Amino acid sequence: MNGKETDNKIQKITKLLEKGGTMLATHHECGAPLFRYQGKTVCPVCDFQEKQEVKQEKKQEPPQKIQTPQAPSSQEINRIIMGKIQNIAASLEAETDLARVKVKMECIEQGIRILKLLKD
Repeated sequence: MNGKETDNKIQKITKLLEKGGTMLATHHECGAPLFRYQGKTVCPVCDFQEKQEVKQEKKQEPPQKIQTPQAPSSQEINRIIMGKIQNIAASLEAETDLARVKVKMECIEQGIRILKLLKD
């Protein structure tokens, strides 16, 4: 995977975090973390890409340039992910259900992995 593909994946993950998606401890077959968003479990990379492709196929019109909002800076992404990690870590202190502790720890671990990807 080249740097541009990695950046694209990270941008999709970040957008879903900003929209209020909850990162889950499981991963999609593409390697991206799965999210709970609007009551559904989704892959931020594959599911949203497929929806755009399906829409274009239905219209059967030439694809038009879609203006997307400017991607957040890596500092912003770091801040958002760190905030999520801190919130999850703070909620661990009072958690007594071991299954929930495990899920939260896995979410923290995934957040740290994303931060490492951003550094590279």
